[in-house]
Amino acid sequence: MTIFFFIRNTFVSFILSKLKNNLLLLSFIFFFILTEGKSQLSSFPDQLTKDTVFIGYIEGKFYLSHVIKKEDNMNNIATYYGTSIAAIRDINGMTDLQLQEKKIIKIPIQYKNVKNPGQLTSFEKYNYIPLFYKVKKGDTVYRLFSIYFPRDSKEIKKINLIKNNILKTDSKLLIGYFLVQPISKTSEDIALQSNRNKDTLSLTSDKSKKVLVSVTGSAKTFVSPFKKTPYPYVLSNKIPEHSVVEITNPMSNKKIIGKVIGKIPPGKYPLGILLLLTKNEASYLGFLDLKFFVSVKYYK
Repeated sequence: MTIFFFIRNTFVSFILSKLKNNLLLLSFIFFFILTEGKSQLSSFPDQLTKDTVFIGYIEGKFYLSHVIKKEDNMNNIATYYGTSIAAIRDINGMTDLQLQEKKIIKIPIQYKNVKNPGQLTSFEKYNYIPLFYKVKKGDTVYRLFSIYFPRDSKEIKKINLIKNNILKTDSKLLIGYFLVQPISKTSEDIALQSNRNKDTLSLTSDKSKKVLVSVTGSAKTFVSPFKKTPYPYVLSNKIPEHSVVEITNPMSNKKIIGKVIGKIPPGKYPLGILLLLTKNEASYLGFLDLKFFVSVKYYK
């Protein structure tokens, strides 16, 4: 009898160990699928955001659909999309400037100003918004890519995984990116270049970061791809991205508050460079040379 129980218990332990291993394997596979799926989705622009902007086409003209928010006004909307109040009123048939919250209005644009749907650079992702087209009943691949969006048809098909002539009604297709201009909304917004001494981008704005780091090093200037930015920005490989930084010229003690928005492009600048500044920022700090010495503070 003892031998029987011993054999039975050994067999049960063996079966349980196999089941346990299989469950662990299945759990790992399930976790991998979820993780991989999440990474695939995160690499593609978020199509479900409440601020999704759709591009439309009618009678040979393109427009964007903008959902009116509580804080919107005609001047801010026109500035943001780089158009005029008159153009917005004309395409929407407006007789006054009253805006109704949650109402959708058309914003006229030119398709030539839409950037192709390839990957954005670290500069562009802060100033470009993704544009989507919502497939309507009756739309065909020919109509979309021979009439509406012929210029970037190959890229649009590739990024949206269109491999045949079937388009699902109401599906959202990434068409490209559109350059927008930042809008000052409140007195707490970041001051522009003409008002540096009153800059409200605070070095201590992130209260969760409590360790003040002070570093010094060489800096250089670079040509900015933007005509205007809401605040001074820098590139750095040694300071964490999104950090608010206080940059000082040790010789003149002039300071500016800026933000790290990306990495220094590889291969073009020396490896020992602490950060890159635009020429306007360097000029404000009193630097005349292409390479200079700066003192920087930031929280982490």
